[in-house]
Amino acid sequence: MMSRLTERLTFTVPLSFEAHSLAQQLSKPLANQKKVKQVYLNTLAVYAVNFYLQCMAFETNWEISDSYNPVMLKFLDVADLEIKQIGKIECRPVLPDAEVCQIPPDAWSDRIGYVAVQLHQSLKQATILGFTQTAAEEVPLNELQPLEDLIEFLSQKLQPESVNLKQWLEGIIEAGWLTIDELLSQEQIALAFGFRHGVSLTRGKQIELEMQLEKQSVALIVIPSPEIDQELDIRVQVHPVKGQIYLPKGVKLIVKDASGSAVLDAEAQDEDNYIQQHFSAESGEKFSITVALKEASITQDFCL
Repeated sequence: MMSRLTERLTFTVPLSFEAHSLAQQLSKPLANQKKVKQVYLNTLAVYAVNFYLQCMAFETNWEISDSYNPVMLKFLDVADLEIKQIGKIECRPVLPDAEVCQIPPDAWSDRIGYVAVQLHQSLKQATILGFTQTAAEEVPLNELQPLEDLIEFLSQKLQPESVNLKQWLEGIIEAGWLTIDELLSQEQIALAFGFRHGVSLTRGKQIELEMQLEKQSVALIVIPSPEIDQELDIRVQVHPVKGQIYLPKGVKLIVKDASGSAVLDAEAQDEDNYIQQHFSAESGEKFSITVALKEASITQDFCL
């Protein structure tokens, strides 16, 4: 049987012999029947979401997820699926007559979202109902975000390739990075840079921060300046887009080192025209910039 989109914009996946064989393989070694059932159903839910995402051209890596790890399955109630360049999504099984999707505390961290998967009584099919970006012990099924929003949400999370700032000094600018005149108004440029900005090296891009009930657009600006000893002086700024005067309150600008640890951050307050951070980096160094608001975030990697 082929998978199909139903009229309610859900997605139904056939649970094949392969799906049940894997569920049995992962659940059989466990100590008690309750745990066996938990892992079996979790595995079917992950299988369904994995199938769907691959149909939608997303690359997944189930094998490195906790839900595929026999040791982790002994101790945790998890149904996570690693999506390459995006992060982990939790795939929670929902029984046929249930009205809520239950999310155990084991899955409340290190997840970009939670997908509800309703298992049919026969366990021959699974229907993906929708998703939520935030964890709660119980999420009513009628409050799930629609499935059609999931692909847009994941696409927004997709991490772009690392930007090489050293090449910017040589005039090689990656596609998608615009001049500040294309992103900001003349008033914004005068306020942030005066007459001293190096137009040739200053670039930026518009960032879309998609949240459950709203969407905000901001501009990320990067200004690299060469220093002695192969170092770069780097300023990063977040501005409102053209037509807006102030940043949304609570927008964060976070600088992370190569290990992913936050080393600098700034947060917009009431009536902030922009926020910025200033630091130096050496040749060969890697870092990333995260722009975040509430549960939404976009990360861009950089190297020298």
